[in-house]
Amino acid sequence: MKSLNLYYIRAAIEAKTGQRLDFPTIRKLLVEEKLITQKELNANPMAHEFKGYGAYFFSEENAVDIPSNPQRFLPEPILEEDFDE
Repeated sequence: MKSLNLYYIRAAIEAKTGQRLDFPTIRKLLVEEKLITQKELNANPMAHEFKGYGAYFFSEENAVDIPSNPQRFLPEPILEEDFDE
């Protein structure tokens, strides 16, 4: 199985083109360009948006609920032209 990380792919596309694509568009383009099959894409955990760490740390003593729409907790992109100034 091919390994890929959508966050790295999106960053590379954005760096090269200046366009920030959404993950469904990136997945569609990867399959259309035959860089990965749909089956490989579905089976690859790094080919999906991050849903939080709750799924990895569930136990009876440490139950973590995964909120609906976890993207609302992500900050807006901070990379701007004058960021380093």
